[in-house]
Amino acid sequence: MFLVPATAIADTVSRDWLGGVPEGGRLAYEIVRKDKPLGFQVLDFNRSDAGELVVDIHIEIDFKIGPIPLFRYRHDSREVWRDGTLLSLNSKTDNNGEDETVALRLENGRYVGSGRKFENNLEAPLLPTSYFNPNFIRQSAFISSQDARLLTAEVERIGVETLSIENAPVQATRFRLHGKLRSDIWYTDSGRWVKTEFVRSGNKLAVRQINPSAIPPRKQWKHP
Repeated sequence: MFLVPATAIADTVSRDWLGGVPEGGRLAYEIVRKDKPLGFQVLDFNRSDAGELVVDIHIEIDFKIGPIPLFRYRHDSREVWRDGTLLSLNSKTDNNGEDETVALRLENGRYVGSGRKFENNLEAPLLPTSYFNPNFIRQSAFISSQDARLLTAEVERIGVETLSIENAPVQATRFRLHGKLRSDIWYTDSGRWVKTEFVRSGNKLAVRQINPSAIPPRKQWKHP
């Protein structure tokens, strides 16, 4: 199969790394399987005193059949950015009972630190798997926010589709990632990440943007 190079595919999607950051400072997503909710994801955007963009991410997934729990996932991470460059990434994850932590910082053009699959091979520029930066689909290598491994992928442009987002039609371009990172991802021309589809343990899951008001209040969140 012929794949269009990542550097040439995204001419209609904004190259502004802040294009997907909402004015209200929060992006929210529902995580579903066969249109049934399994969990949610929240990204909160704030500015530090020094002017860096601080992104706090929370993910919860609970997959059950009846009362029987089959899979549990909790993830908290914090990213610090300046001018489109990731300065640091810290995360904690409960991956179905397996605890993982990541602590990375940018030093002399490389990301150094720790993570279960960190191999000291993370040369900048790299983007983590938080997806909000629309230049994600212009890359061929990424940092796993869960375990700090290097993920490589080729990006294929599928085409423009009309999605139902927050009960309204939204046009977005669909891209497919092939390689160690396998998923389909949709961005609007303004750079807003609106949807992802991926397969986990044989189950197709979708992450779809929703109104932040649909997310449980913070005091009810379950952390790793």
